[in-house]
Amino acid sequence: MDAQTSADMAGELMRSTLDSWRTGNRRFAVFHAGLGCEHALKAYLSHLDPVLVADTHTDQALRYRALGLDDKDGVKPLTEARTISMERAFKDAEKFMRGRMPVTKQQFDALAQSRNGLTHLAWYNTTLTKQAVATGIQIAEAVRAELGIRAATFWGDYETVFNDLAKIKAMPAPASALPKLQAAAETLAKQEAEQARRAAHTAAIVAHHTATKEAARAALWTALQVTGLRARDNAIILLETHGILPLDPRPDRSHAPSPASALRAHDAIAIKALVASSIHTTFTAACEGHEPLREALPDILSRKGRTIPHRQCEDSLYLVECHACGMLANIYGHTTQEFCDCDDPDVWEYIGGECPNHPHSTINVDHAELYHCPTCSFTLSHDDELEAAGIPLSLDRDR
Repeated sequence: MDAQTSADMAGELMRSTLDSWRTGNRRFAVFHAGLGCEHALKAYLSHLDPVLVADTHTDQALRYRALGLDDKDGVKPLTEARTISMERAFKDAEKFMRGRMPVTKQQFDALAQSRNGLTHLAWYNTTLTKQAVATGIQIAEAVRAELGIRAATFWGDYETVFNDLAKIKAMPAPASALPKLQAAAETLAKQEAEQARRAAHTAAIVAHHTATKEAARAALWTALQVTGLRARDNAIILLETHGILPLDPRPDRSHAPSPASALRAHDAIAIKALVASSIHTTFTAACEGHEPLREALPDILSRKGRTIPHRQCEDSLYLVECHACGMLANIYGHTTQEFCDCDDPDVWEYIGGECPNHPHSTINVDHAELYHCPTCSFTLSHDDELEAAGIPLSLDRDR
């Protein structure tokens, strides 16, 4: 992880935070504050030593890169590197700053929980909005000072007011297109939620005139799918209209996303999750008012997981908790067999040249290509989106 790139991303995200606060969009202010704070903390640790942000429990890609061994045989590309969590980054940065961290662990937790809630379930505690944003600003400013970045470079037009949310709120609306996108996303979410409510009502009418529970479940499932898929497509159209999608193509998976594309990927996820979450919440609430649907709903919303054929990929690799609705989503892609690269050649030689832990010295590697939730239709199809959502592009199944 490059400290300068992370610092640039932190500054861009914190300016987006203040743009959102300025226009009254609290959801995106919290979301960008959390992301900006995470990039700032990791920029600080990377400045001290890139190894400090490497999650050495899951891979060694960053560690090898920091030691100048990234071109050696068997070393995984940087795109497969896993970094520490936002919480661990704060804990470590606090130690190295030796009393210069301006917030407590309790204050930081409000920001981390809001950021994680928005990232994974499109939800956050609205009573802590101002506290969460203010905490993110304090941490980012402390890191800026530690790294010696000019305030004008980091905060831009907010150089003299970044720490006064009341003054920022009183400023005229910024020229940036992002606040307009955020407002349009909120409107779309409300419109699609109303469509979901109507679809549930129609499903209730169908279920009322059927004689079996199976028919009621079928009507409910069909209504949920049609509603979710339409909302997903409309969210994509909205993102394309505002220039967020399509994301920049990568030459191959060994290339990390550009800072601009990574930021757009985060925004795409936030808006897709907002719309899908609104659909799911409204649809399930509407079903509660109709007895046939209320009885069928548990089967539809089962957390046991459901794999359905997808036109882009046939093979579901594994299940993850959906970022939008909390049910189980499918990760689609393909699997390859690769050399295990275990570090004990002496043992290998002793037992005949094979790894004692992996038959034929090979492991199965899952390559994620698509994220799709069959319940709310939340879908991610670009490598930058998958990485921004915390889905590894490659995952060693046998380690």
